[in-house]
Amino acid sequence: MKKIIVLCLFAFLLSCDSNKVETVTVKNKFSLELPSFLSKARDLHNDASLQYQNAFKEFYVVVIDEPKQEFYDVANTTTDFTPDLNGYYQILKSSLEESISDTQFTPTKDIQINGLKAKTFSFTGEIDNLPIFYDIAYIEGKETFYQVVIWTLKGSKEKFNEPMDKIISSFKEIGSGRKSDRSKK
Repeated sequence: MKKIIVLCLFAFLLSCDSNKVETVTVKNKFSLELPSFLSKARDLHNDASLQYQNAFKEFYVVVIDEPKQEFYDVANTTTDFTPDLNGYYQILKSSLEESISDTQFTPTKDIQINGLKAKTFSFTGEIDNLPIFYDIAYIEGKETFYQVVIWTLKGSKEKFNEPMDKIISSFKEIGSGRKSDRSKK
């Protein structure tokens, strides 16, 4: 009986903190509001400037920031991509399609996130025969492109859809102070 009470208390405590958020600022470049059930991670992506996870809930968040000039240099050497947010999106989405099997994408939305141009979309796919759900935003900052990539198991899509949307809509480039108009999916 004691074990059941302890398990119920543990489950209650886990559910209580799911609405709490903390603002995380990275490199004095950007901030993001993350659910308090996440903790720092180190090995989710080599190029990520922000990495948070909850392995128990199978919920992960990374942000990759890249100087626009680096992308412009690459885009100017090829005629396939324009040196703007659309070109950035095309390159990254093509890479996703090539590296993840059985992908099914939602339509891409052109939105503003705290005054910054962004492209958002979701997709499901398989990695090592494991079905995964991703929610992604590519955001154009003043001098930087940002990738906000959030994922969970495909079966947890409905459970985490709202927190994923909130995380993405909370993105702020430091000093921008603009409001988000991210619409619900």
